[in-house]
Amino acid sequence: MDMVVAEPAHSSLVKAVWSVAGPADEAVLPGVVVPDSHVEFVFHLGNPWRMRSEGQTIWKMQPSAFVCAQSHGALRFEGEGNTSLIAFRVSPVVACSILGRPPTDIWNEPVALADLIGSDADVLHDRLTREFEQQRFSLLEGWIRKRLSNWTSADWKSERMFGHLMWHAPERNLATLSKHLGWSARGLRRVLANAAALSPKDVQLAGRHLDACALLRDQPRLGVTEIAAHVGFFDHAAFTHSFRERMGMTPSQFRSESHAFFERRP
Repeated sequence: MDMVVAEPAHSSLVKAVWSVAGPADEAVLPGVVVPDSHVEFVFHLGNPWRMRSEGQTIWKMQPSAFVCAQSHGALRFEGEGNTSLIAFRVSPVVACSILGRPPTDIWNEPVALADLIGSDADVLHDRLTREFEQQRFSLLEGWIRKRLSNWTSADWKSERMFGHLMWHAPERNLATLSKHLGWSARGLRRVLANAAALSPKDVQLAGRHLDACALLRDQPRLGVTEIAAHVGFFDHAAFTHSFRERMGMTPSQFRSESHAFFERRP
């Protein structure tokens, strides 16, 4: 298996760019991928993978070029034959600008990129397939820059607000939180709905659950009750219920997974 993680294009906007290639039994991601409320753009250049959300029994074939945005349900993958893909991950605010439309229809179900942006997706996929492996990152970076050519100061403001909500906003009621961020409650809801198709509470909870994932994986001596307190839940039961609703498994089940992939606090 060959896996490469590149320096992100537009490094302040693109969270990660990566590729993987090899026999499916070596290259397909093991374990689970956590729903992190970010958006993954994936281009299969070999045999596509199959995927399913935790708790589901039916495996679905991924499109050759697609967008995947998970807010609920940890994902599992399987494949066969030779696999080769390149992908990048961004916030939903950045995805909105790349797609030229709100990401309303892309949550929790892979959507073919061509269905969202038209033939430009097929052109890019064909070029990536024909290009030498070492040139694919440069090609993808150029495409991202072109799609973000209309990025504005208002977009920057929305992106910073999204990051603050996810990683730095304490648990507050919406009116207090909106005032702290310099928005009206209505304005905050509207901006997030248009740019991310998420509510302020959705974004806050995503960050808290991701922090919990890091503690569950990195601090094996911490009990679930202690972790619940660390991420702002009143008790074990409330945390377990919220975590299971988002991930499709309990905190203890997640901790026992062989591998887990998720967005970490910057």
